[in-house]
Amino acid sequence: MSGHKLTVYELAGGINEGAIALAEISEAVSRLCTTAQKKYNCFVNFEAGVITRERERIAARMEEGEKPPLAGVPFALADNVCTSEIKTTCASRMLASYQPLTEEGAARRLKDKGALLAGKTNMDEFSIGASGENSFFGAVKNPRDTKHSAGSGAAAAVSCGAVALALATDRWGELRQAASYCGVMGIKPTYGRISRQGLIDSAPSLEQAGIIAAKTLDLAAALEAVSGPDPQDPTSAHADVPAYATLPAENLHPLKVAVPENWAASPYLEEEVRDVFTAVLQGLAKNICPVETVAMPYSQYSHTTAAIISAVEAFSNLSNYDGIRFGFRGESKHLQDMYRQTRTEGFGSALKQFLTFGALVSAGKYYDQYFLKAQKMRTLIKQELEDCLQQYDLIVVPTTPFTVPLLGNGNVSLLPDPAAYYTAAANLAGLPALTFPLQTPGQTGGMPAAGLQLIGKSWDEKLLLQVALLLEKENPLN
Repeated sequence: MSGHKLTVYELAGGINEGAIALAEISEAVSRLCTTAQKKYNCFVNFEAGVITRERERIAARMEEGEKPPLAGVPFALADNVCTSEIKTTCASRMLASYQPLTEEGAARRLKDKGALLAGKTNMDEFSIGASGENSFFGAVKNPRDTKHSAGSGAAAAVSCGAVALALATDRWGELRQAASYCGVMGIKPTYGRISRQGLIDSAPSLEQAGIIAAKTLDLAAALEAVSGPDPQDPTSAHADVPAYATLPAENLHPLKVAVPENWAASPYLEEEVRDVFTAVLQGLAKNICPVETVAMPYSQYSHTTAAIISAVEAFSNLSNYDGIRFGFRGESKHLQDMYRQTRTEGFGSALKQFLTFGALVSAGKYYDQYFLKAQKMRTLIKQELEDCLQQYDLIVVPTTPFTVPLLGNGNVSLLPDPAAYYTAAANLAGLPALTFPLQTPGQTGGMPAAGLQLIGKSWDEKLLLQVALLLEKENPLN
């Protein structure tokens, strides 16, 4: 497990053929997750008993002659993805005791394929944020350097080798940002590619499930396993699911790649990220395909646009948590006071600030001045990206404008989120996007310098994976 020496298909194949003992894998996962929790606080709910029950479930299927394609492959779920095996708290006091009765969507599909559920990972409360610090259960530490942010427990668990795969949500780029911070890969597919059933989301028009893995082929295998239409999710699409894991990287047709001409105009851009990304563009142009600059004036407003839309949707969605039907309830003698006390004590300070912002921009005159204008800007951004992708195969930008932030850097509650400067556009447009970790030239190990983000056409995740595979061969992941 540690070091991710085997791809998930190689691991599952070895287990199915008896060359690798399922019991040994489950015991190793239990040890690794225990260590990861102690060092990095990357889990909210992790119990060795759950892994044992999962192992027994898989073993029973194999004894009946089944050979599940992901047999024994350990995976984790972000703590806003429901499962009947473990509590789902959204890293909030509000849901600290919530136990879903069923599991659906992508989590169910991974288990149906024989994957081994290890636990629920830590995250920012209700997935609002990309620092991993705004959790009721404490901050997540980066396995590459514990003084730095990990972004999420899902990314940290994959980075330290506790699990091979993690399923998490991406609202304005949080999944990709966390993967970049931890030096692993992450993909947010086209909106509708993966079922949203079973997600406790805050911004349903933006947020969707994505995958984090250490290697391209693992990312491809997981995406193939969880993709496809879901009759229980009206937002899921009836689109064909390619055999992602068997797509060759060779013999790609000549690619045309675009980079926004104003990509370096971000007020948050750090010199190291600019230099590394510039070197990558030169490498792409020399070794893989030409890169052309394209005018994309609206995309620079994507992080502001996403912040406004997300805040309004979150204010509406999270109004259901009032202490009446389920979850935490504050003590009070009167109903209105009980509502107030429940939300005051049940939500963290960063989340309350965000919901207050959502309440403000959705009320009275501010609705027209901010929310409606943000929706119009979203249309312009979506059209801008789609027009560009009619002429080009890919758009490349950095994943974040800065290197991995230190824990407690003081910027975790800024609106709009500086980390979303490059990532939010793909969510607004519903397009697939993949992040690939970059190192400073000559660097081996240590903190990643930056992330390279690939944005593709709707339903064309296979091209993102093929290009990532080429990049991985050119720059083996540490």
